[in-house]
Amino acid sequence: MESSNKNKIFIDKEAYYTLAMVQAGLLNPIDKLMNSKEAKIADTEKKYKGKSVPFSFILAPAGKRNEEVLKQNPQKIELYYNNKKIGEVNVEEIYEIDPLKRVETIYGTKDTKNYPQVARTLKRLGKYAIAGDFWVEDYGIKKKIDYARELIKNKEKVVGMTMHAKPIHRVHEKIMRQAIEKNDLLIIFLIKNIQEDEVPYKLRFESLKFVVENYFPKDKIIIIPLLNTYIFSGVNEAILDAMMAKNFGCTKFIMGQTHKGLGIYYEADHLKSIFDSMDIGIEIETINEYVYCDKCKTIVSVNSCPHGSHHHISYHSDSIFELIKTGLMPPTILMRKEISAKFLAHMFPNRFKNLQKLYYDIAPNKGLIEENKEEDFYIALMKLYQTSSLT
Repeated sequence: MESSNKNKIFIDKEAYYTLAMVQAGLLNPIDKLMNSKEAKIADTEKKYKGKSVPFSFILAPAGKRNEEVLKQNPQKIELYYNNKKIGEVNVEEIYEIDPLKRVETIYGTKDTKNYPQVARTLKRLGKYAIAGDFWVEDYGIKKKIDYARELIKNKEKVVGMTMHAKPIHRVHEKIMRQAIEKNDLLIIFLIKNIQEDEVPYKLRFESLKFVVENYFPKDKIIIIPLLNTYIFSGVNEAILDAMMAKNFGCTKFIMGQTHKGLGIYYEADHLKSIFDSMDIGIEIETINEYVYCDKCKTIVSVNSCPHGSHHHISYHSDSIFELIKTGLMPPTILMRKEISAKFLAHMFPNRFKNLQKLYYDIAPNKGLIEENKEEDFYIALMKLYQTSSLT
């Protein structure tokens, strides 16, 4: 028992899930924990096995006990998560790293005061990295890949896009429609955070699913959860998203020009991005910013609208969500009333003392008092807001 304990390394959920993604081939060409030579080339030349990668892939778990185990240079390491063995590493090399340099490579900064994610990652990083082949127990990711690839079969043009849908708004829908018009299938990778935030994944998934099922052709869109581990949080997010989409089977990946990881810049009057310096092996399409123009009376691209920005209403999910957090219903030009209702019902449960009476008083009915949910009340209220005969 003592001998076995000497080879135990304890990792957290983020490390476990990231290892599982690599094992499933989603970050191909990355296929192992890189040794010191491979890691240096990946970080400086952005190459691994002759192919583009954003940075090195290593495992350097923090903790005094983990450090003591790694100092002994074991030939095999057992990986534990939640006190349960979930994998092994056949050790090729154990080497020292600089945690500060590592976070700067991932995030583009080592500023812990203004970037909380950098501070959190530093706490997770130890001084020693493990190199070698590994295996971990699958947590369900293979099933998702097999499901997607079965639907992709015999389809030539498959486009992918990542989305938080916090909440899903009208511009999201416009981009989705453009995607399915030009392609056989759209895969939406819905971001699922390790640590659940104030907008649960289930709510975002159900809202997106409602829009897809009710307002889009069947069998043209599928939704796949994408676990957003720490490596997806830095300046290389766009690269990693595109790699993941390619390895799922997408032939094209689309993202907005304002994506924080895209790195848009001009060179000799030509628009460039991070993808011009890295060949991921998938077509990248950048989408113009869309706004609602009160002159055009519709959603338009900022590049095609002749009116100034003072006529434009922007579609920023964070701002729309701020409205919802105050209890206000966003206008339907921003998002569908059914989605507003879902979010408000979640954010303000049991808000009304006499919901059934309120609903019966303001909503047309058949003369029968039926049991209605808070979502039904919000939808009925929005319909009244849209009534214009007395305005």
